[in-house]
Amino acid sequence: MHINQDGGRFRASTHAAIAGRERELRSLADGVRRLNAAVVSNTATVSETESLAEAVHALADRMEGHVPDVPPLRYAGGENPDDLEPHDIFPYDPVLGVYSPLALPVECEYRDGKAIGVARFGTPYEGPPGCVHGAVLAGVFDQVFNVANIMGGTAGPTTHLSLRYRRPTPLREELRFEAWVESVADGRVESRGHVEHAGQVTVESVGRFRILDPERVSNLMREGEGA
Repeated sequence: MHINQDGGRFRASTHAAIAGRERELRSLADGVRRLNAAVVSNTATVSETESLAEAVHALADRMEGHVPDVPPLRYAGGENPDDLEPHDIFPYDPVLGVYSPLALPVECEYRDGKAIGVARFGTPYEGPPGCVHGAVLAGVFDQVFNVANIMGGTAGPTTHLSLRYRRPTPLREELRFEAWVESVADGRVESRGHVEHAGQVTVESVGRFRILDPERVSNLMREGEGA
């Protein structure tokens, strides 16, 4: 079950810093997303811009008072990892994280051996006029590959990522990312994927990764901030 912006469906989190306040934290992140979009699109007067900036800084001061000296871990786990969905594992991820205002977030699921991500990017993600920034697309592919690898039991760090931009990828249109594990050999995995708009592939990507032992991956995901 995905956590939707309309608040209609929520999945309880296993993350200690999120559990019990899923709806409220998602609403907070959505509010900052709205600010992100407004900051890069507004035409307020000088005086109004100054007033808005003061209000935002005041809110940041208030929120910083609730940030512990050691910030919460970025990842979540559970007694049975097989029951986790991508958004459970990466609650603060800059691509998938429903609780990270840096993320759209891309709505991702794993089905029939593929990681599938659905997104509709707005102005904050613009590169060429009217199109999604190429670096944003690269970041999405890297994480959608990550989902495909983790769910396929071949998790590990990226060693190579390449993209072929076949045609412009438009803003404000529904995009569908697909990624899958293509091959596994000698501790390495190659994954492939593409993004489609209106049935046409706009970008193709290939990722190569070094497979790590699942226990080592689990330990890395639970290390402290700065790891």
